[in-house]
Amino acid sequence: MKILVIQQKMIGDVLTSSVLFEALRQKYPNAQLDYLINEHTLPVVENNPFIDNFVLFTQKEEESKIALLKFAWNTRKEHYDVLIDVYSKLTSFLICFISGAKTKISYYKSYSKSLYHHNVIRKEKTSSTDNLAIIHRLDLLKPLGIEKKNIIPKIYLSEKELVNAKAYLESNNISLAGPIYMVSALGSSANKTYPFQFMAEVIDKIAQEKPKSQILFNYLPHQKEEAISIFNLCKPETQALIHLNVFGKSLRSFLGILKYCSALIGNEGGAANMAKALHVRTFSIFSPWIDKATWNLYENEDNMSVHLKDYKPNLYTQPEKLYKGESLNFYEKFTPDLFIDKLHLFLNTNHASPIIKEPKELQHPKRIKQPKVSALLITYNESKHIDEVIENLSFADEIIVVDSYSNDGTLDKLSKYKHVKTICRPFINFADQRNFALQQATHDWIIFIDADERISRNLQKELIKEINKPSNYVAFQVKRIYYFKNKRIRFSGFQTDATYRIFKKDSVKYIEEKIVHEMPEINGMSKLLKNTMPHYCFESAEQYKSKMEHYATLKAIELSKEGIKPNFFHFYLRPAYKFIFNYILRLGILDGKEGYSICVLSAYGVYFRYQELKKLNKKR
Repeated sequence: MKILVIQQKMIGDVLTSSVLFEALRQKYPNAQLDYLINEHTLPVVENNPFIDNFVLFTQKEEESKIALLKFAWNTRKEHYDVLIDVYSKLTSFLICFISGAKTKISYYKSYSKSLYHHNVIRKEKTSSTDNLAIIHRLDLLKPLGIEKKNIIPKIYLSEKELVNAKAYLESNNISLAGPIYMVSALGSSANKTYPFQFMAEVIDKIAQEKPKSQILFNYLPHQKEEAISIFNLCKPETQALIHLNVFGKSLRSFLGILKYCSALIGNEGGAANMAKALHVRTFSIFSPWIDKATWNLYENEDNMSVHLKDYKPNLYTQPEKLYKGESLNFYEKFTPDLFIDKLHLFLNTNHASPIIKEPKELQHPKRIKQPKVSALLITYNESKHIDEVIENLSFADEIIVVDSYSNDGTLDKLSKYKHVKTICRPFINFADQRNFALQQATHDWIIFIDADERISRNLQKELIKEINKPSNYVAFQVKRIYYFKNKRIRFSGFQTDATYRIFKKDSVKYIEEKIVHEMPEINGMSKLLKNTMPHYCFESAEQYKSKMEHYATLKAIELSKEGIKPNFFHFYLRPAYKFIFNYILRLGILDGKEGYSICVLSAYGVYFRYQELKKLNKKR
C-alpha cells in the first residue's frame, strides 16, 4: 500500500500533521508513507522514522501553472492507493483530482466535496484535554478505521546534530550548566508579533527573575535589524545577558540549539510548537486574532500560554480570526502587566522536561545501521561559502578540508568547527589535491564536493538509501544545476553536466595526468542519481573570467606535456566554435544576458589556454 499525505505551507502545520504518520505506521507497518510538503519546511520533519519519502513542493510550482500541472502528473505516476489532503486548498485540489488515488480523504468543504471519497467535518470544540489541531488531523484517519488520541508531534535530532549544537554554544561561551532561555522575539508576520516595547519588558522580567541566565534570540538573518531594535529597548543589565549573535544559521541548527535551552519564551508560532516537539518548556504569547483553543498544544505546568481573551474577554464578540485586521490595535491592549504573575510562576517553578507518553503498543521502526561516510573538500579562499557547506555536510560522519593556505578568512572560520579536520597543503593541481584528500579519509564511502556545491535534502536521502542497498555500484554520478548571479542557467552547455561525487574510497583514484577538470578512474559499476546538486559557481562575470583563466593555465600545462603546439586554428577558430556551439547549438541564447556572458567567457577561456600554452612552449 502507498499513502500520500499533503500538508503545504507553514512549518507549524507541517509539524502538527506529522502525527498522522505515527498512527498510520502502527496500522500499516509495511506501507510506503510519503509526505508532500513545501521545500522550506522539510527540516522540521527530517529524520522522522515513520516517513518513507518526502515529495517537495517548490517555488517553481507555486509560480508556474505548467510546473504545477507537471508536478501533479508526476504524483499520479506514483500510483498512490490513499491520499490524505490536510492542506485542502487549490493546489492540493488539483493534485488530488489528477492523482487517481483509490481513496481520497480531506475536510468537508461544499465546493470541493465531490473531489474526495471521504469529507471529514471539523469539530467546533472538544471536551478532551487534546488540542483541536491534533484532533482535526487524527479525525482524517477515521475513514481508514484508525482511532487515535494523545499523539504529540515530535522532532528527531541526530546525535551528530546535538554534538554540533553543543560545540557551537560552547565556542560562543554559552555555559550548558546555567539556564539558557530562547526568546521567540519575532513572529512570522507583523500581526503575529508582540509589540517590541512589550517584548523588551518581558525579556527584562526574565533577566530580573534569573540574573544568571543566558538569553538567546530566535530570528532569521534578514530579521537582525528588528532583533537589534528589541535588544536596544531592553535595560542595560538585561542586554548584558543577551547573546544576540548566537542563533541558528539554519532550521536544523536552530533545533539543535533549542534542545539545550531551559525554555522558549515569546511569540506563539512555529518555534513554540517545535520546542514542545523537542520536550522543551514553553511560555507562549498568542496573537489576539489566533484561536488559542485550536493551536494551544498541550497546556500544562511546563507549557503555559497567554491570550488577550484570557484577560479581557469582553473585547471579543466574534470568533478571534475575524479580528485579524485589528490585531495591532488589540496588541496595544495586551500589556505585559496582565500576565506578569503567570510568567513569574513559570520562571520560578522547577520542572523536568515534559514526559510524553506514547501508546505501549507502538513499535518504532528499527533503523538500518548506515555505512559511515567521509565528506571531503578542497578549498582556497572560500570564506563566502564555507559556513554553509559545512552545515550542509553535517550528516557525514567526518568532514575533512584540504586548504591551499587561504588568506580571506576561510581558515579562521574553519577553526571554529571542532568536528572538522582541516589540513593546509600547497596546491599543485586538482588531481593531486583530491588524491591527497582521499588518503586522509577513514571511512569506506566518500562524498567529494566543492565549497560552492550543495547536497540537497532529497539528494542526501537518495544517496544514503543507495549506499545502504546491497548492490555492485561503487560510484554515483550527480547532475549539477548551475547558478550564475543567483539565476539558474538551464542551457549554455551546462544542461548535461554530471560528475562523480559519491564513491567507495578503494574503488576510485583521480587520474594524475588530468590536472584540471580532473577525472576519477572508477574501478567498478556506477549509476546516475535522480536528484540534482545546486552549483553556485559564478557570482559575477569577473569571477567567472578569473576562474576560466585559472583553469586555462592548468590546461595549458597539460597540453604542453603532450607536446601540442598552438596555431591559427587554436587561437581563433576553436574559441569561435566554442561560442557558437554553446550559444547557438547548446541554446545559451535562451539563458538571456547571463547566457551570453557565459558563452563569451567560455570562448575567452579557450583563447587564453592557447596563449598560456604558447608562453610555456617558448620557455621550454
